[in-house]
Amino acid sequence: MKTIVLLLFISTFFLAGCEKVKVEHTGTITGTDARMCVCCGGYFIDIAGTDYRFEKSGLPGNFTFTDQELPLTVELDWELKDGGCAGFNWISISKIRRN
Repeated sequence: MKTIVLLLFISTFFLAGCEKVKVEHTGTITGTDARMCVCCGGYFIDIAGTDYRFEKSGLPGNFTFTDQELPLTVELDWELKDGGCAGFNWISISKIRRN
C-alpha cells in the first residue's frame, strides 16, 4: 500500500511539471534589411509595434519562407540577442510557425 501511495505521489510531481509548450508572440516578417552597415542585414519582423531583426539562417527546425511570401504573419518565441549589435534590436528565435 505504501508503494502505491508513493508512486502516486511521485507521478503527480512528474505530471505537474509537464506542460504543453506554446508559442507566446505574434509577429509579421516584413522584409529584408538591405542597408550596408556593420550591424545591418537579416530580416525585419514587427512584434507588438516594434521592429526587430533576425537572421534567416538562425531559424529553428525546418522553418523557411521566401521573400515573395512577405509580409508573413508568424507565431514565435524569441529573446533579444546580447553582444556587439544588441542595440540594433537583433533577436534570437527559439520557436516559430506560420499563423
